[in-house]
Amino acid sequence: MLTSKRIILFIICVVIFNISIAPLYYAEEPDETKRLEKKIEELKIQLKEVENRLQKLEPSKPEIISDPPWKEQPFPSNMVQISEVIKNGTKISFDVIVNKPEYKRPAYEEHWYSTTGRWSYIPSRIHYALHRLFTNYDIGLSGWYDFEHNMGLSIPMFQNENDLDLYIVAFQTEITDVYTLGNQVVVVGHPKRTGVQAITIKTRAINPSNKEEPLLVQLTTQSGDEIDYSLISYMPPDFWSKKKEILNERKP
Repeated sequence: MLTSKRIILFIICVVIFNISIAPLYYAEEPDETKRLEKKIEELKIQLKEVENRLQKLEPSKPEIISDPPWKEQPFPSNMVQISEVIKNGTKISFDVIVNKPEYKRPAYEEHWYSTTGRWSYIPSRIHYALHRLFTNYDIGLSGWYDFEHNMGLSIPMFQNENDLDLYIVAFQTEITDVYTLGNQVVVVGHPKRTGVQAITIKTRAINPSNKEEPLLVQLTTQSGDEIDYSLISYMPPDFWSKKKEILNERKP
């Protein structure tokens, strides 16, 4: 009998204790709910960020993508053998603006990371990694920005407003000569395991047979074997003066 009373007394004490702490427990519950809601919102933001980064890295579904992963310019309609360009074409002078014989091309640059987005797309990264020849004009800062970041190399830009330059960058090749014939420019060099060179040639020296068609710039060995190629639109040597004329005409 005594034991039963003790048990009843214990139960009563437990009930009283629970009743006494209940207000404290339920007072803390809203704060805990708010904390969980905040954590869920943070996780949603993180998930959205990861989804956006993933979209910048690869296609939304598995697929075969051609190289390049965009519509390439057409080749010139009248092309000849590299040997003919070297034999019958015009040899043109060039200026070496970068010469790093020991340069080793990096496998990855920090600005290709997925949080950047602009240069993160894997099919594009594979495309540029496959190439050793890059060409560009100094006619647009945005295009130049992509040019350097896609190569992973910064080079000087002179922006000659009176005589436009074509910039040619060749990795793992020591350039010796440049020839032109029709809409082709042949850059001859010695293949190397390391190194990078950047040269400029004057567009005045090219004289394409069809100025409406792209130029085919070919990087070749001494024997005329193609190492790589680049297609780029022809721009006249007086590009900047013509652009200024157009801008002046648009002024009110």
